[in-house]
Amino acid sequence: MKNKIYNTSKIIAVFAFVLVSFCSAFAQTNMTKIQDASIPGSSTIPVKGAVLELESTNKGLLVPRITTAQRDNMPVANRADGLLIYNTTSGCFNHWSALQTTWLSICGTPPPAVVNITPEQCSNIVVNGTYTQGIVISDSNYLNIPVTVSQPGTYSISAVTNNGYYFEKSGSFPAAGNYNLLLQGVGIPNNATPTPGDTVAITINGLLRECTINIEVIPANVDYTINNCGTISAAGTYNIGIPLSDTNKMSLTVNVITPGFWSITSNTVNGYSFSGSGTFTSTGVQNVEILGTGQPIASGTNNFNLSSNALSATTCTNIPVTVAPVAYTVNCASSVVSGSYMENVALTGANTMTLSVDVTATGQTTITSNTVNGISFSSGVIELTTLGVQNIILTGSGTPLVPGTSSYTITGTGFSAATSCAVDVTIQRQPIAYTINCSGITLSGSYAPGLAMNASNTMSVPVTVNYIGDYTISTNAQNGISFSGSGTFTGKGSQNVTLTATGTPTDGGSFDYTLTSNSTVAGPSCNTTVKFSFRKINVLGLGAGTYQPGTATASQSTRGILQSLSNFGPTGVVKVEGINIVNGAGSMGASLSNLINNNDIDIIVIAYTYFPNAASILILEDFVKNKKGVLIHSQEYELPGALNLINRISDSSSMNLSIAGATWLNPVLSISDPILNGPFRDLKGSTIGADLNSSSYLTGLPANMISLATKNGVANSSFVTKHATLGYIFIGDSGWTAGDITNTSTTIWPAKMSSTGVPQTKAYNSGSTVINSFLYANVMAWAIQYVQENTVIDYDVK
Repeated sequence: MKNKIYNTSKIIAVFAFVLVSFCSAFAQTNMTKIQDASIPGSSTIPVKGAVLELESTNKGLLVPRITTAQRDNMPVANRADGLLIYNTTSGCFNHWSALQTTWLSICGTPPPAVVNITPEQCSNIVVNGTYTQGIVISDSNYLNIPVTVSQPGTYSISAVTNNGYYFEKSGSFPAAGNYNLLLQGVGIPNNATPTPGDTVAITINGLLRECTINIEVIPANVDYTINNCGTISAAGTYNIGIPLSDTNKMSLTVNVITPGFWSITSNTVNGYSFSGSGTFTSTGVQNVEILGTGQPIASGTNNFNLSSNALSATTCTNIPVTVAPVAYTVNCASSVVSGSYMENVALTGANTMTLSVDVTATGQTTITSNTVNGISFSSGVIELTTLGVQNIILTGSGTPLVPGTSSYTITGTGFSAATSCAVDVTIQRQPIAYTINCSGITLSGSYAPGLAMNASNTMSVPVTVNYIGDYTISTNAQNGISFSGSGTFTGKGSQNVTLTATGTPTDGGSFDYTLTSNSTVAGPSCNTTVKFSFRKINVLGLGAGTYQPGTATASQSTRGILQSLSNFGPTGVVKVEGINIVNGAGSMGASLSNLINNNDIDIIVIAYTYFPNAASILILEDFVKNKKGVLIHSQEYELPGALNLINRISDSSSMNLSIAGATWLNPVLSISDPILNGPFRDLKGSTIGADLNSSSYLTGLPANMISLATKNGVANSSFVTKHATLGYIFIGDSGWTAGDITNTSTTIWPAKMSSTGVPQTKAYNSGSTVINSFLYANVMAWAIQYVQENTVIDYDVK
């Protein structure tokens, strides 16, 4: 995708949008170009090698602008390699280098050089000059370090000790090769370090090298004694977690015997220590100070030992310094309680209590409340690292048990009981809350198209009440009716709510109703289905004997299945007000049209011995296409007339109708169809039986004709064919619905039923099982729904 986007005012928004579109495309590899209106007519194709090209004559690309402090506060985990920002403090672009773990600047300078020190070069480093305790480093104190440069560029090299002095140098390498760098020393050695001496760590361009060297520092030639060790005390205040300052010190009296550089240090205890140095220029009694550094970790008394660089090796031991324990007061009057508090609703991180705390001594503490009404508050373990007034947040936990106001007493380590205080928290009462048991919903009363609802049409809804109050439950309006109910829950627990239906159904079939309520508890989405009976259906049978419902007996399947109320009735599988069967026998022409019109026929069944003449074919075509009735056409003889009717209904001349003998087993296709997926049985992959000896089949089906079963399993030879949109189905055997309760023949009467008219399977031909009765019931169910939704009742066929 190559995009050309014009936008004169919101280029940033467009940029973001196009980037998202670009990245989410279908694994695309094409490039993207964004233009503004300053350069009309320019090519939309990006330059080669650019994933994204921005083009403008008066605008630029603006990256995030932040200060050095903001940059350094960025979490390390968010610093992706190559991350780019503009540093407003330095006025330079910076990018993060994952290799060097540092921010690098791009201010027009060369890139950092790639520099290495080989093991051989490390062993050849030369330390120049003499290093004496207390003597300032001079020009003679420097390091000669050989390095190998594989990529030219800028460099910064440092060699650092932990003894008050270091070496450094920076510059640029013009080309790759071997170089000798002279690093000038800076500082004053604080302590004498006999062999092996001070360890010097070498860093190049921010990366620590494995090469280290050692420098020996000669002791100073000084002698003195420390007087009155037992009277030494530490000045200043000492608090947990607060770094020592220049007020934290010890004052010493010394007697100088030989002048020179002096150094007095203490051991490190509890995270801090004392040290000092200087130069005695004369002998005699003098006063010196050693300063504290570090920060105390815990409260209590710490004992320090002092040592010196004097030739007399004077020491002092067990000098006490006290770190104050944490201490603070709380102003409960200014406390702020945040969050929502409601009975039986567990507290979250939003439920807090903010206290104003005046810290008089730093340290670790936990500030808590007592537990009242099922809840409490706690700061957890916190470090009070600064003195003075500050806000401390306590987070609530637990679940309030009852509504009302409760008082919470605040306590904590370092918080005197004499200064304790209390904070009030108000718990709100729960509004009405209940859940609906969706699976337990039941219906009462009769539901049929055109029948107005009354007091017997109710929906019983089981609920579980958590909190009492006024309730309202209702459904949406479907098929002309809705349900609603209201009242008051006076107790908790399981109970039933009755919703009453209002309105008049307009259609038959199943409709889903969604329940809504005023409960404040989010329960499952409740839906229930109401089945409305279809209107009375008029069926016309054409033909003779057991093969059509008008001439078959109640004990024969063609009629018995239709008349069984468990199949087709107000409470049957297909809910219908009733089925009226009219016998048309061999009626043709005007007699046929009169039967259809006078009886408001919805469904016509053509069976054995009925072969429609030319006038009847036109009437049947009009019945299907214009009245929108259903024609169930079964025929295996007089094929030209049958094919003429089929072609007229399908508006096609491509089909052929042939006859074959002894094809008793015809497999049903595994396709999705309302007949094959009908309410009586899923017929996909089953077998239909043909009656007695011969059957017919269709080939050359047009697009609007759908094959549901093949003739004896022969591909492209359809035994059952249905129109895709009209109410028409053709079965190539006139006796496929023939059968009764007792017949066991495996070559005739393949449609079996029970004594109550319920469809049954039948063992048939070579140990197979056929499902003709179920197909017949599913076809009728499909036909009933089709005519309910489509048939023009007041239309008279011509």
